[in-house]
Amino acid sequence: MNVREFIHGWTQRTSGSCSTPNPLMPGRSLPIVDRMTNNPVIPRGALVPKPPGAPPGQGVRRRTVSAGRVLAVLGHDPRREAWSQALQGDGFEVVAAEHGEAALRRLLHGDVDVVLSSAQLPDLHGLSLLGRVRAIDPDVSVILVSSRNDLDNAVEAMEQGALRYLTRAVADAELVALVNEGVRIRRNTRRRHNSMTLIRSVGSAGRSFGDVATLEDAFEEALRGVFLSFQPIVSCAGRAPVAWEALMRCKEPQLPSPPAMLEAAEKLGRLEDLGRRIRVLAAEAIVELPPEARLFVNVHPQDLNDPDLYDPSAPLTRHAHRVTIEVTERARLDDEKAALVQLGRLRALGYRVAIDDLGAGYAGLASVAALHPEVVKLDMSLVRGVHRNPISARIIRALTAVCSELEISLVAEGVETEAERDALVDLGCDLLQGYLFARPTPGFVRPHPSLYGLSAR
Repeated sequence: MNVREFIHGWTQRTSGSCSTPNPLMPGRSLPIVDRMTNNPVIPRGALVPKPPGAPPGQGVRRRTVSAGRVLAVLGHDPRREAWSQALQGDGFEVVAAEHGEAALRRLLHGDVDVVLSSAQLPDLHGLSLLGRVRAIDPDVSVILVSSRNDLDNAVEAMEQGALRYLTRAVADAELVALVNEGVRIRRNTRRRHNSMTLIRSVGSAGRSFGDVATLEDAFEEALRGVFLSFQPIVSCAGRAPVAWEALMRCKEPQLPSPPAMLEAAEKLGRLEDLGRRIRVLAAEAIVELPPEARLFVNVHPQDLNDPDLYDPSAPLTRHAHRVTIEVTERARLDDEKAALVQLGRLRALGYRVAIDDLGAGYAGLASVAALHPEVVKLDMSLVRGVHRNPISARIIRALTAVCSELEISLVAEGVETEAERDALVDLGCDLLQGYLFARPTPGFVRPHPSLYGLSAR
């Protein structure tokens, strides 16, 4: 029996049973077992056979353990009310989300044990939601419910780590049993992590933390001490800065670098808090920005799910006409269609959009074509040593031509030497950024006129 046949039989098991098909003996069932302990899973409140020597009676009820939190994303599924009542009756807290994006925003707050979702949501396919849930929190148990007998999707869901992919109606008791299984797996994983070093290392320095609480304390301290430095983006033809990029800096010695702060925020589910703090600081600084210049503000792709980013009354939104939102590509944008809608909302508020690191990883020409940014930045791996690397030079010349044709501004970042500057200008790059012109500083520093080189060629 191959994997697809096994999963097909498993998704068609008899309604109301707490079992899975036995691939060795058709018609017989195997009990659902806890993957961590190998003990049979018995729904909360179900009757358990009496132990030897127990007094006569109907049986004993399983001792109830503390319930967990279920994020229900069931759209218009007619069973959602009944399932919510069954779960709440068993002691679970059920948090409802109307659609996939709302569920992802809620998941960023943490404290979710199981995601119970329809596989056919109005804004996201269930498999896309699964992938994004796993990116936010790989330990959350995910149960997908489909109204269609789609075996291929069931197989793919299991390969991506779903706890169950249901393609038929299930009884309330069976659903409660599956959720209990998901909570047990989630909590056993947490306990296993906590028995070791939960956060083994954060950042390039490899700073170790003994547990989440220690990392939380360090992150809170770092968040209070976060500040911004600014690096100019210059026009060699205009011989002046046209913008400054706001770059996060931190005083906390336990999280001394931006990568360490971002990694800690991801591990703790605090990216939203970090993003909001950075945007507040950028709004405070923009009043000192030279009037002819723009401010580039970095956002993590998960920030695009934060309602505060689109709030007309948010501090940075009030200055949107002077701000370019730079979406870093280091964490993958999973859903380009959703991202296109989100970037459209930002443009409607007055922001412009930039994509980081063109030529490296995900931020290729395909994503440029899909997301229509006003600005793209060349990855510094192409810029470094371009004057002695003919392959990099040819790639940059081609990208410069494409961006010119699409009316997209191209910025070459990471320029450190005069030779790199001159080569880039010869290749048609006018907008440059890097240590050659200025290191990031707390104020808006203008480069010395001599650093622009000869007149535009």
